[in-house]
Amino acid sequence: MRDKQINKACDRAIAELANGNTKALSKIYDCMARMIFSVAYAITGNYQDAENVLQDTMIEIMKYAHAYQSGSNAKAWILAIARHCSIDIVRKRKQSVSIDNLKTTDLPETRPDLSRLEVLDMLSVLGSEEKQCLILRLYAKMPHKEIAKIM
Repeated sequence: MRDKQINKACDRAIAELANGNTKALSKIYDCMARMIFSVAYAITGNYQDAENVLQDTMIEIMKYAHAYQSGSNAKAWILAIARHCSIDIVRKRKQSVSIDNLKTTDLPETRPDLSRLEVLDMLSVLGSEEKQCLILRLYAKMPHKEIAKIM
């Protein structure tokens, strides 16, 4: 039931955004920010990159709201944008940053959540697309048909 409400709310907000109401973006943010961040973090593996993906996704939604087909799956459309933004960041990171250049002072001084590390360790054995499918299913609670459309 909640997914249908999110889809309807986001669908209306995207239509408003396409008609020039920039305040509608805050409605999308309220409904989808946590989900976008979760998907982005799972793909990028980095908190700051996930924050950047969230911001980039909001910008892309504003930019392409006019291209959204009203009545289609707003949640899937938004998460597809987030997925593409995440992949773009990972690709850029691979081109510009080497792990050898990282210093231990760059790492946050927080104690890791071991359960989260175990999940990330398990995800590391999967291929990129397999990992993304699993993330969309577990974190975004998307049905397989929607995941197939996004992928």
